[in-house]
Amino acid sequence: MKQSLNFVWILFITIHLHYGQTQVIKNKLSDTLGMDEAFLTISNKNYSDSIVFLYNIVVCEFCTFDQLGDPLPTNSSQTLKIGTKYPYDIQVFTEIQNKTIQCNIQSYSFSENASYILEIIQINPNHSSCSINQTKPSSYYWTPVIILLILLCLLVFFIQLFNVLYKSPNMRRILISFGYQRLDHHEANVTQHTSPTTQRHALPIIAEDTDQTNIHNIINSPGQLPLVGYARPADSTIKTTKVAPKRLRGLDTFRGFSLMVMIFVNYGGGGYWFFDHSVWNGLTLADLVFPWFTWMMGVSVVLSQRSLLKKKVSKVDIFLKICRRTVILFFLGLILQSGFAKPKSIRILGVLQRLGLCYFFTAILVLISDRLEDESQWPAGNDVGQPIGIELKNTIFKFWPQWISILVIICTWIFITFIPKLDNCPRGYVGPGGKHYYGQYQNCTGGMAGYIDRTILGDSHLYGYPTCRDVYDTKIPYDPEGLMGILTGIFLCYLGVNAGHIFAHSTSVRRVCGQWIASGVICGFFGLLLSKGGHSDSWIPINKNLWSLSFIFVLASLAYIILTILYLLVDVKQWFTGEPWLWLGMNSIVLYVGHDVCSRGFPIQFQVNDTHPQLLAVHAYGVAWWIFISGILYYNKIFIAI
Repeated sequence: MKQSLNFVWILFITIHLHYGQTQVIKNKLSDTLGMDEAFLTISNKNYSDSIVFLYNIVVCEFCTFDQLGDPLPTNSSQTLKIGTKYPYDIQVFTEIQNKTIQCNIQSYSFSENASYILEIIQINPNHSSCSINQTKPSSYYWTPVIILLILLCLLVFFIQLFNVLYKSPNMRRILISFGYQRLDHHEANVTQHTSPTTQRHALPIIAEDTDQTNIHNIINSPGQLPLVGYARPADSTIKTTKVAPKRLRGLDTFRGFSLMVMIFVNYGGGGYWFFDHSVWNGLTLADLVFPWFTWMMGVSVVLSQRSLLKKKVSKVDIFLKICRRTVILFFLGLILQSGFAKPKSIRILGVLQRLGLCYFFTAILVLISDRLEDESQWPAGNDVGQPIGIELKNTIFKFWPQWISILVIICTWIFITFIPKLDNCPRGYVGPGGKHYYGQYQNCTGGMAGYIDRTILGDSHLYGYPTCRDVYDTKIPYDPEGLMGILTGIFLCYLGVNAGHIFAHSTSVRRVCGQWIASGVICGFFGLLLSKGGHSDSWIPINKNLWSLSFIFVLASLAYIILTILYLLVDVKQWFTGEPWLWLGMNSIVLYVGHDVCSRGFPIQFQVNDTHPQLLAVHAYGVAWWIFISGILYYNKIFIAI
């Protein structure tokens, strides 16, 4: 009941405001340039015929070129505002004869607030030349990002420095001395009726705490890699019972880092395109965090259920706990994104809804087939003699029923995506529709995934502003958190379960890290193989909108590697405390809801001019605010879970 009351306030939330991209070409010229804009002067120096400039932004793949400005007669020019987010392909034609002029400019990147001139010069009747020259320097586009990264590194450094100084012997002596001074001051003000027994007991308490801390430091000395969940015996030949693993702080750190990035990109990421989601295929920083949360949820499922089973909690009670958490996540997401919308236009699926559904199916799969085995006969010690074959059996192969279930889910996704044939769409189409493939498949956005969502959920209950809308000029809604993505989301969550199994059942840190790294390499190999090295024209492109199979493999690969690094730094070697990301990771759901509710309100966020430095500053300030809140919750030991 107490936990449920923590979420009553969520009933009063508002909706995120979503902003579209700026227009690519602006024909109305003003004296000043805005964010992501530049001046481009197109000039026909001496070509006898009127010429037409055509352009296409590179991210719009297989799209028809659009006209840039007006046709230019000889000895004329025109100055335009042009967007600078993405590179351009430019072609030049003669207006009357529709003859292509030998001027093919590919993937040219314009810099923000700079000025350029594109000139066409006819050298002879059969030969002409073209060139783009920058006539005015650009703004300091990357400087705010570099400053932000430096400030983030300094924040982490000073937090680590404070922890080192606070735990140092000199600081401990100062704190003990300060404790003595307070004790002397207290003794000077107490009456003579104070019990002498109480006074004599003060020193042993301080000494006992100090001794326990020193013993803790010795046991956790980074000189040797500690065992996973083992108590070190005096005689390494003795067999001992393996205890349940403690909380994986590296995982909490990873979760907190992902949450920090998610808050930053949700607030706007300073208006930079690489802090926004991909237009369709490909990866940006914003595409990483949500799938990582799904993967980390799988790791937590294993550790949580093992802990509950060791406490003799029945599987029925665990099942009810899974159902309760799923319902809370689903309806929490529904409330967050719906606000005051009418029932007929409520978006049904979303981020928390997908997390809840992926969690439900994965947790049920683990609950049915996992069992708490007798580990009393497992060997303990640094020289673990367990063969690698038995190790793999305990961590992977004995869960073959789960892997078969996941394989069925993967095959189902592949079959539904690539086998059926839709009207006016090619078989297996997974493109954005609209202008893609020169407008042949305008109403095929998302292929079968989009069709299933529109058929089952209806257009009015889908996300109406997909990331491909502005660039590809799509006309139909498409939901990146649709039904088909739940299948691959379950697969991604189960890859996290695999990481949890490895951590729980391996017999040494080296075995844990080795299997995590091997799993990351295998997933990365399959992801790059299916996408042919990350190309759009491949078997299965890397696509966050579809949660494609290659996308799942690549994101899982990165997650395995990152968790391995953080596990060694935070849990094993203890060279890094994980702060401030650890603070965020310990209250991730509360902070996620809070940042959404307060996404447009003062003092978390406020209105500034549309420039990268100001937007980046206010969005980073919003992140800093939630880091501060998470630090207060962490040090007051306030951890709210669902």
